[in-house]
Amino acid sequence: MAPNSNPRYLNYPDPIELENTSEESKYTNPPANNPVVSGLTLEILSGIISNVGFIQRMFWSNADFGALRHLKILEKYTNPCFVAAIVPKAFDDIIAAGELVTVQTPADTAFYSSADFVKLYTERKATPTQVVQRLLEIIGQEPHKAAINQVIPDFVLAAADASSKRYATGATLGPLDGVPFVVKDEIYIHGYQTTFGSAKIFDEGEGATAWCVRKLEEAGAIMLAKTSMHECGSDTTNCNPVGGRTPRNPYNRKFYTGGSSGGSAYCVSAGIVPIAVGCDGGGSIRIPSNYCGIYGLKPSAARVSINPTPSLTPGNGVTGPMCATIEDLKVAYRVMAAPDPGEADSSLFPQQRNPVESLTARKQKIIGIYKEWFDDCSPEVYKIVKPAVEALEKQGYEIFYIPSIPYLSIARRAHGLSIITDLAASLNGDVTGLNAANRVLFSVAAQTPAIDIFAANRIRSMMVSHFASIWQNHPGMIIVTPVVPTVGAEIVESHLKYGVSDGDSSIRSMKYVSIGNFIGAPATNSVVGYDDATSLPVSLMGMAEWGKEEDLLGWSAEVAQASGFVRKKPVNWVDALEI
Repeated sequence: MAPNSNPRYLNYPDPIELENTSEESKYTNPPANNPVVSGLTLEILSGIISNVGFIQRMFWSNADFGALRHLKILEKYTNPCFVAAIVPKAFDDIIAAGELVTVQTPADTAFYSSADFVKLYTERKATPTQVVQRLLEIIGQEPHKAAINQVIPDFVLAAADASSKRYATGATLGPLDGVPFVVKDEIYIHGYQTTFGSAKIFDEGEGATAWCVRKLEEAGAIMLAKTSMHECGSDTTNCNPVGGRTPRNPYNRKFYTGGSSGGSAYCVSAGIVPIAVGCDGGGSIRIPSNYCGIYGLKPSAARVSINPTPSLTPGNGVTGPMCATIEDLKVAYRVMAAPDPGEADSSLFPQQRNPVESLTARKQKIIGIYKEWFDDCSPEVYKIVKPAVEALEKQGYEIFYIPSIPYLSIARRAHGLSIITDLAASLNGDVTGLNAANRVLFSVAAQTPAIDIFAANRIRSMMVSHFASIWQNHPGMIIVTPVVPTVGAEIVESHLKYGVSDGDSSIRSMKYVSIGNFIGAPATNSVVGYDDATSLPVSLMGMAEWGKEEDLLGWSAEVAQASGFVRKKPVNWVDALEI
């Protein structure tokens, strides 16, 4: 990437538009040639694959990752990009004030927001201590406890007591004081073990709490629990055979919550907390937010610091908020994204707006749709997302139909290789103690030659430059797609005990989300409807230029206003404020 091809950014890439002329550049889906393996067969297979090198190499070759190095176009992209950290220089996400209009957050009465908790406290109807006592009781019960990985009541009650005293004396800390939140078990928190959803302990909790969680706690928010996740973040369902920690979708128990931040999504959707912290290396915030009918924001690469937590997926992973309301998504994001002076990339980002400052959107409204990609979803999803786009058009959004995004399918494969090698490397090649599906996945990923890792990251460099050309030609455009091509991920009961290896389903579920991780651009989901047959929620996804999270927050609010969509509580919803 060029060091400064856009003076309003640090590290902005050269905008280079790709041509859609070669066969490799065409939009295609990979053949469905991976078997679904589970149960005893998976256990036996994992024992063989994780110990026999030539079989690992055979499975690696079958995935066709080795073809990436032979792409002729890569002769023009000799420099790999390992992390697309592209940093806006100025306050307010590089948007001049004259280009913005204020957006009203839509009224949302189905779910509680942090403001509802604060109102309860300021009116002296309950204290933070009373609320968390009730929540501690709730999360210990079925069906909610499957979403919880670890809780330390003494820590929770100490934080709640401190908040209660602040309310008693009128010395509160702001809009998050006394508001409970949960954190995915991928983030270090002092005093808590970190297992990455596995049976292993990767951190005993002796060190410092991750920066973004500290910012929430410093604002007075109360960390209630660490939540369950798909083991090591390696898939998108949140099926986890470790300790029975597979929460069922609050809208339909026959379906998964989505993953890998599934426990966090469950807790927000079920009404236990209004805010959760999730991580996203291949859709792991947006997919469960979509399935569970909440809002999630995947920030730009490196924007939200998790220091000193090591990233499981440093080339693709970010941390961000998952919330019941758009208003809380705004507040939580602005608090979490405070630049971290102790982290090299995060420290370069500008300060955030005041958490309570209004949402904004651009006066010139434009959404981009690559029709071949957008339409590549099930009829059930299409009939919900298409009217939402039409509603935006009626509200003044111009629709630009992107002629093509060359090499998009290649980029999806490169992202797949990048993320599994990230994960395997973060474990130092040690697959002992992991479930059978991950022993297979990471053993195969560890066979990746350096030349192919370089090829994948040269493809990243190529795609970053192409998307820079899209946004150079269409400033402020938000690229819109569904989040997932299908409605929900159905649970096969036998998979809950042993796990499952289903590569085709994993690849398909990341069809829309992976490019945002690969190029480091921010993205969010906005709920637009429910499927008639399953009652499961469906969302639109918007992806914006680097550093333009505020554009996305305003866009999400405008989606909600334009669609006139009325959200519904799930069947598992609990009234956290019924004291």
